[in-house]
Amino acid sequence: MKWTIGELNLRKIVILIVLASIILGCSAYHVKSTEYAKLFSVRNHSGYVILRDTSGRKIVLFNSKKPDIKADLFIKVPVRRVVVLSTGIVSYIEALNSTDSIVGVPHCKWYYRNIEEYLKKGKIKDVGTVENPNYEEILALKPDVVFIPAKFISGSVVRKFKSLGIPYVSCGYWLEENPIGKLEWIKFFGYFLGKERLATEYFNSAEKRIMRIEEKVRGLNKTKVVYALILNGRILVPGGKSYHAKLVEMAGGSYVFSDINSAGYVTISKEELLAKASNADVFIAVYMGTPVSIKEITEQVPGIANTKPFRERRVYAMQPWIWQHSCEVDRILEDLTAILHPAVYSHKLVMFRRLN
Repeated sequence: MKWTIGELNLRKIVILIVLASIILGCSAYHVKSTEYAKLFSVRNHSGYVILRDTSGRKIVLFNSKKPDIKADLFIKVPVRRVVVLSTGIVSYIEALNSTDSIVGVPHCKWYYRNIEEYLKKGKIKDVGTVENPNYEEILALKPDVVFIPAKFISGSVVRKFKSLGIPYVSCGYWLEENPIGKLEWIKFFGYFLGKERLATEYFNSAEKRIMRIEEKVRGLNKTKVVYALILNGRILVPGGKSYHAKLVEMAGGSYVFSDINSAGYVTISKEELLAKASNADVFIAVYMGTPVSIKEITEQVPGIANTKPFRERRVYAMQPWIWQHSCEVDRILEDLTAILHPAVYSHKLVMFRRLN
């Protein structure tokens, strides 16, 4: 089975993560009109809105009369028929109470019950994978828009969309380094769905919740945290400028690889991991398509069982559905805060699990 974003098979995931890490160091479209997000922009005009997606394309959204201006794509809103090629986008649409607008989703294991039910009933169609979309199925669905994952989709797929006249929009929510910037993408999708007000309300509420969490742990001793992806003996860790590093900071922690000057994943040696983990308090295993256990980690990294997090049983892993809940940054932060400061922030974990 092929997977999307957080559900890709293990053979491909290392290559994809490394490529994404390289891309993150390249120039991207930056904006001035959002509070936190850097990979989209919006400009309001009378009767229409101009958006710039992550690829920098000019998207014009209009309600009734199409404006006489130049643009890469014109879309009449609110959209009624949406195809998504990135699982995480569903969480934004779900938060805007617009799941009924989805007519096509990528092939993967779904953790949204209503998506599974709609697929079984035929209300939503499986449109293939992000690497190999079913173009005929997508065309048959007559989508108003297809949301694709920026930087993750091949140039050949984009060219095919263009040649077929499929209205696609590049979404880089998953590339945002600031967690609140990732959350702010709900405003982006709100414009397409005619839910601008609800999107702003959702964002403001979640932002306040995040600030309350940060305030609660401010001044506490920093919990030292390791994030690591271990695959077939290879170790990759998020850099010090990454989304994960920022989340740790917001949760009252200190990320042990903060000295790595990267926003993507970086390969390190087993010796480097052991050296950092020996002085850490918490170890978090990154989920990328397969369940992880302490047995698997200790077998691939001999000696790690003797490090502090493993001795004190403070080893955790992401839940497999975490990537499908990209919009729920506040819930993810709440979980992480409970892991780092359980005596101060009591909370039942949803996005992470403790490994025994």
